[in-house]
Amino acid sequence: MQSKTVNTKTVNTKAWLSGLFLGASLLVNSATAEEHQHEEHGSHTHGQAVLTFVLEGNEAELAFATPTANIVGFEHQAQDDAERQLVQKMIADFTSANWFSFDAEANCTVTGTDISSDLTAERTTKPQHADLNANYTLVCQNPARLQALTLDLATIAAGVEKVSVQWIVNGEQGAADWAAGSGALPLTAQ
Repeated sequence: MQSKTVNTKTVNTKAWLSGLFLGASLLVNSATAEEHQHEEHGSHTHGQAVLTFVLEGNEAELAFATPTANIVGFEHQAQDDAERQLVQKMIADFTSANWFSFDAEANCTVTGTDISSDLTAERTTKPQHADLNANYTLVCQNPARLQALTLDLATIAAGVEKVSVQWIVNGEQGAADWAAGSGALPLTAQ
């Protein structure tokens, strides 16, 4: 019988990273929920998105959420081939993970993606509000070199004018707003 050795430090780090990411995501989503209510409950703000980034050691998670109207121009189920193609393009564009980048010296690579949208789900009722949720798992070979995040949403989400960004990078946290056309967003305490 072979024995199997488990590196508890790696397991604990992954569990801690997952918990930290979940906590940061819940914080961002609860704040966003207050601002971004369904139409039947109050205001509905287009042009905005939320991004959370957590790096612990060399493992990272990035989560992005925005109303689909910012990307495809509508929030209802696709009604014709042209709208279905827009939804498929949205999913493909976010799956490719080419819309964000980090310092080249950090050598970060996307190792997993999970892209979902209310527009791709089978629905029994017509949604009043539909979102895109893009989640990425990354590994950074030189995490100490990670200093900034660059977003390029102009070609895939032209309706996003502002992104509320929160990050935790190796225990340091911060938040800032990124505006369309802005340069790289520093991921350091300011």
